[in-house]
Amino acid sequence: MKPAIHVASLRKTFKGRDGATHTVLKNLDLEVGVGEFLCILGPSGCGKSTLLNVLAGLDKVYEGRASVSSGRIGYLFQEPRLLPWLTAEGNLDFALASCRVPTERWDQLKSRYLAMTGLSDYRTYYPHQISGGMAQRLALVRALCVEPGILLMDEPFSGLDEITARRIRTDLLTIWEETRKTIVFVTHNAYEACFLADRILVMSGGAFQQEMPVPIARPRSYDDSAVFELSRDVIKAFGDGMGREPAPVAVPKPHSNLVDDLDRHTAARMNL
Repeated sequence: MKPAIHVASLRKTFKGRDGATHTVLKNLDLEVGVGEFLCILGPSGCGKSTLLNVLAGLDKVYEGRASVSSGRIGYLFQEPRLLPWLTAEGNLDFALASCRVPTERWDQLKSRYLAMTGLSDYRTYYPHQISGGMAQRLALVRALCVEPGILLMDEPFSGLDEITARRIRTDLLTIWEETRKTIVFVTHNAYEACFLADRILVMSGGAFQQEMPVPIARPRSYDDSAVFELSRDVIKAFGDGMGREPAPVAVPKPHSNLVDDLDRHTAARMNL
């Protein structure tokens, strides 16, 4: 089967103010299967967002090849980027009209994804009337309503508190398991990557340093010790890729309570 995304010898450079040439992406090769959930893990400035911009067609100045073959692309950013003068439903209508989705399908698509994210009762609310977590869920609904074959996600939950982010990650997996859209999810959170992904690529300095499959059965539990143990291995791989040892991670207690769970999940997140 033809991959949803194919990247070959992708290289991107730019000139700095000093006139020197800086390489952002270094001869990347990548294939993402149809319906795969891929996470790209790396520090700020390693080229993750630049790669997504190339895949989305927002950045067309590069060497090599980057192609997608699964129809329309949805893009979810770090911020919701909602139009403040439109209601929640108005923001969805704007996206549907812009992408020329047939109007007879609008109600079905909006109702489906609003229900899946718990936002059915907030259609008439403006962005300033809902919480940050709800705004990001609405941005996810907007991306899904236009029926993308591929969904690109650039650290979409990094600005949320951990409890809210945890709920939205669970919502995202529920939606993905039902729709099986191809997802490329960029993050610097090892635990998040292990919970969500089929496969993780560790990225540093504009290059993929290591590929790590996620052998944890689905559906997954956020409190599964296997997710935590794998996140420790991923953090070590990340640290090795950076040429340094990562900060130590506390081993979870066998019978932890909710506070302990939150503490260790936050610890895993903060190690990156």
